Amino acid sequence: MDTYGRLLDHIQSLKIIDTHEHLPFESERPKDTDVLAEWLTHYFSCDLVSAGLSDNDLATVRDSRTDIKSRWQIVAPYWHAAETTGYGRALALAARDIYGITAINAHTIEELDRLFKEARTRGGHYRFVVHDKSGIALAIRDAMPTPYQETDDPFVFAMRTDDFICPTHYSGIRATGAEVGLEVHTLADWMEVTRRQIEKHLTGHTRVVCLKCALAYHRSLRFDKVTHADAERAFNELFNDDTLPDWRPPVKVAKVLSDWMMHFVCRVADENHLVYQIHTGIQEGNGNFIYDSNPTLLTNLFLEYRNARFDLFHMGYPYVMELGSLAKNFRNVFIDMCWGHIISPEAARRALVEWLDAVPANKISAFGGDYCFVDGVYGHQLLARQNVATALAQKVTDGSFGLARAKEVAAWLFIDNPKRLFGLDRFLADAAAGNVHMLKQTDAHGA
Repeated sequence: MDTYGRLLDHIQSLKIIDTHEHLPFESERPKDTDVLAEWLTHYFSCDLVSAGLSDNDLATVRDSRTDIKSRWQIVAPYWHAAETTGYGRALALAARDIYGITAINAHTIEELDRLFKEARTRGGHYRFVVHDKSGIALAIRDAMPTPYQETDDPFVFAMRTDDFICPTHYSGIRATGAEVGLEVHTLADWMEVTRRQIEKHLTGHTRVVCLKCALAYHRSLRFDKVTHADAERAFNELFNDDTLPDWRPPVKVAKVLSDWMMHFVCRVADENHLVYQIHTGIQEGNGNFIYDSNPTLLTNLFLEYRNARFDLFHMGYPYVMELGSLAKNFRNVFIDMCWGHIISPEAARRALVEWLDAVPANKISAFGGDYCFVDGVYGHQLLARQNVATALAQKVTDGSFGLARAKEVAAWLFIDNPKRLFGLDRFLADAAAGNVHMLKQTDAHGA
């Protein structure tokens, strides 16, 4: 067996950690859906639009109330154009290995849909896909339940900070304050609410393991240092006639306020030695300002908040080498390849080869599915395992290190690095001991 085959066999045997998912709880999955409606929730649908599918036709194709055969006829030429992208390949792998469908086309779409619905009706699909097929021991879900409660789904949780940084309506401020017993009348009150909310979940005995920021979808990641007075003036605008009544629409938050609150959240993370996951790089969907999400824009935060650990998402794509430079230069910056293997499998392989030359191997997490539906997770993790095996095989072949070191690094990338970064030992131990049900035990697949 060649080096790649040996490494892939080793990597396939690993029970891995998934650093980022958007999966709903299994009990909350939509009931009235079909394979096209669910699989085109995101990602591959963006490639279809990029290939030329109109917004109106996408809405029609997603509508499970109409005949799937006629909807397939609408989407087929765009599907064919995009099927070899990373997004398309992940779905093809899911169809093949979960449902036994070797090609998605006009002849197979009805059978794929029948098998998809049959699996949903039987129940236990999460356990079958996540545990049995994908070999995932634990996943970090964005975001946590609100209000927080324990769950027997396969998750620990990331706590979103976006609403603390960019509050848009007084009704939301009031409700968030009430959860920690505070009325909010000033910026100082809101800062105290933010601190109490974070520390309640991140320093207590909950399954919340990190913070998460996704503001690169809405604004630049450059968070300037601003004065309290300027931020307070912006905060006070939330009390004007346009937003104070509950029924008025939300307002756009001034940059100066979100700058101030981001620094405050980082200060809380710094004081508590917390991990902060931050979206960098490509934004999901069609059309955005990619330059807003360049990870180098965060450099002032890395310099100031040295005890916080910043887990930077999505390989920073297309700012891949910029992210590698940050991880090389900062003790508190870590690379997270979540989403990356389906954005561009080749970019993921190439980035990992270069990063392993420049960045200590204990600073990279190899996989996060980042899906809203469970079947996509399977295809993504398989691509991730193949990509890591390819990259490590290249390092062995070119003499950078030996096979034993490659196997060691593989385990670090998929297990040890995220386990250490997020402090997951107790959750993995509980799962192994059966004290926390990693996945619901209603599996009709025989598990």
